[in-house]
Amino acid sequence: MPLPDSAGFPVMETHGFDFFNDTATTEIYTPGNAASFSGKRPLVLVIHGGGGTHRGTLRLTKRRFNRLADAHGFYVVYPNAIDRMWDFGEGKVSSEFSVRRDDLNYFRQLIAQVQERYPIDPDRVFASGMSRGGQASWFLACRLPGTIRAIAPFTMPLPAFLEDDCRDGPPVPVALFNGTADPIVPYDGGEVRIRGRDRGRVLSTDETLALWRKRNGCPQGEPHSVQIDKTDDGTAVERLEWPGCRGAPVVLYRIIDAGHTWPSGRQYLPERLVGKVSQEIDGADEAWRFFSRF
Repeated sequence: MPLPDSAGFPVMETHGFDFFNDTATTEIYTPGNAASFSGKRPLVLVIHGGGGTHRGTLRLTKRRFNRLADAHGFYVVYPNAIDRMWDFGEGKVSSEFSVRRDDLNYFRQLIAQVQERYPIDPDRVFASGMSRGGQASWFLACRLPGTIRAIAPFTMPLPAFLEDDCRDGPPVPVALFNGTADPIVPYDGGEVRIRGRDRGRVLSTDETLALWRKRNGCPQGEPHSVQIDKTDDGTAVERLEWPGCRGAPVVLYRIIDAGHTWPSGRQYLPERLVGKVSQEIDGADEAWRFFSRF
């Protein structure tokens, strides 16, 4: 197992394993000065979207998760989907695959093998990602109960095909980051549309939160609200958290007038195609701030 050398330089390792007659890979980031952090450490899965790779995710997030890992001593895993697309076993996108694979088993194997090779706390495994990577976060929370401690999906309300799976189960902390002007994944629910093609229906943001608040034992009532508008970028953020949840917290970052983008991330496509990138918050910072509560 490669670890930082005596100078404490961080290491990115490629880990591969046989999976459905193919080689599945993931990139594992070992934080700098890992030896200075005692005990088992948290693990954060940062999952790419459809058509993406770990390299694209590193560029999108400006490697911010790695810098946070150096500061706080957690490990980061950047999984890579076979043919760049996750197969969740159902849903419109998965139904169109000519060759199917069991990505639930991929993630199960991946987490188990990383825990064998690195000093990972099995009770502090977190998942985040944007777009189909956000779908993967919901997928893991609902299909691997007890494995994922908390999730932070970006630009992705709950997919309709996961509604029944997610309605019941153990509480899972959720922080959801959605832009109100997302031109691809509608904030108010409906069909995901990419290049004029329907790619499956999602619940509205409000429906997603209502389902999760019920699952997590949150009482009826208004959320606590914090307004964030520090920069003149045409966006603002409203952070909402529902108080008194018996099981686990539910948080929404409502990113007003932002698009299908990562907060403070790279403008990976023109604004006319994906919308604005909000500079009001950094997505990685806020995701880790939420995860670090558990």
